[in-house]
Amino acid sequence: MSEPRISSFAPVCSPESRVLILGTMASPASLRAGFFYGHPQNAFWRILAELTGDDPGVSPTEKRAFLLRRRIALWDTLESCARDGALDSAIRDERPSDIAGLAARCPALRAVFLNGGAALRFYKKYHAPQVALPYFGLPSTSPANARGGYAAKWKAWRALLPYLA
Repeated sequence: MSEPRISSFAPVCSPESRVLILGTMASPASLRAGFFYGHPQNAFWRILAELTGDDPGVSPTEKRAFLLRRRIALWDTLESCARDGALDSAIRDERPSDIAGLAARCPALRAVFLNGGAALRFYKKYHAPQVALPYFGLPSTSPANARGGYAAKWKAWRALLPYLA
């Protein structure tokens, strides 16, 4: 039996975006929720709320407005892939997103942040040579990443702060 093919969401970005956060590919929970980081135990939105002192809201519309207001671009390193389940290790037959094209549309970008090891690996494989921005790997906000707990994730994600100012 072949693995189901899934596709990423459209990017959230504007010409004023200062940072680009890239995940790998939407999880089944995110796909059901209709927006990035939809699993209720994913720390992504909580971390961004604490870093910015702003409420991202609950709905995709509110979260999109939050990202634009905070000048944060958000997308996935992969446009589509075959994957059974939620684990990045199960990704097969990946197709990269057009990150270089997005960066060209967002001239204020100052840095790229990769949410987890797989996002960093795919970024290095497909995107880093074409995107002239510093990039930083961060611990995954996924509930599957229990290493160090929330405190370790939050501490590492503070690396965004100088780029958001």
